[in-house]
Amino acid sequence: MKQILIISGKGGTGKTFFTGCLAVAVKNKVLVDCDVDAANLHLLLHPEIKEAYEFIGGKLAQIDKTKCIECGLCRENCKFNAIGEDFKVDELSCEGCT
Repeated sequence: MKQILIISGKGGTGKTFFTGCLAVAVKNKVLVDCDVDAANLHLLLHPEIKEAYEFIGGKLAQIDKTKCIECGLCRENCKFNAIGEDFKVDELSCEGCT
């Protein structure tokens, strides 16, 4: 069995498009879209999904409302702008504190 890996650190280079084209051309294949940010190859190919697993990532930031005085320090220091004006963590934007 031959394996092909298509990888790049930059978005928008055409990895998904190229993989979709290759998938149409090659017979008897197994495809795995391991993009952690936007696994969307299924939008092009509409495959039969045989297995799926829940993604469990790193820890999300939490704000302890019993201690929070809404000073805004957390919002200033958040690299991902994941803390709203209501001092709630946007789970889609949060990538954890480093």
